[in-house]
Formats: sequence, structure tokens, C-alpha cells
Amino acid sequence: MKPVIDNDSAPFWDRLKKRQLLIQRCPATGKYQWYPRGHSIYAPGVSPEWVEAKGTGTLFSYTVIHVGNTKRPPYNCAMVRLDEGVIMLSSLRDVDPTDMYVGLPLRVCFEPLDDEIDLPVFRPA
Repeated sequence: MKPVIDNDSAPFWDRLKKRQLLIQRCPATGKYQWYPRGHSIYAPGVSPEWVEAKGTGTLFSYTVIHVGNTKRPPYNCAMVRLDEGVIMLSSLRDVDPTDMYVGLPLRVCFEPLDDEIDLPVFRPA
């Protein structure tokens, strides 16, 4: 399933193709926000600016998804707290579920979904 790309999220998706992870920051307060919006959640009426995230963070929470009635293998779904403080939902790669723990240091990597869209995924740092 492809993500829906709208005016608010287009810069995020465009920069993923260049291996850059963008998040938004409120120019009035300097606070970061995630998910993409056309307004600041900290200063109503202010448009957020796009900034490049460090691409590092820690595992905030996780689950292992088992898809029933299919041969698809289980996969790791993670909530990642980026170093900037926002929490992003993503996939966690290259780690056995028995080795995952809250606080695990992570780094972003980029995987193609198809010829047009790349996705940010995380791996242990």
C-alpha cells in the first residue's frame, strides 16, 4: 500500500529519495513536530519549516506483527523517538525480536517501496 502524498507531506517524501529524513520545526518556538502539517501545533497560525533530522534515536515501543493465513514472515513495527524528541512509526530491520528493548539506539536507513517512493526504516545503531 502506497502512502498518500499531499501538499503538507510532499517535502518529506521528496527528500527521502535523496536519503534525507525531514521533520518540521515551529519557527516561533523552535519545537519539533511530527507528522507533517500545514500549521505549527505550538503556535497557531504559524507555518512550520522543514529541517533535516539527525536520523538517530531510540526505540520507544515496538511490536512484532504476525500476518495470519499467509506465508509472509513476521515483521517488527517500531515507535522511534528521534533525537529531536518526536516519535515516528516505522519498521525495524536487522534485529531479532528477542534483542529489541525500549531504549535501543537506532539509526535511519532508506528502502525503496517502488520506483517512486522510498521509506525510512530503522536499524540498530
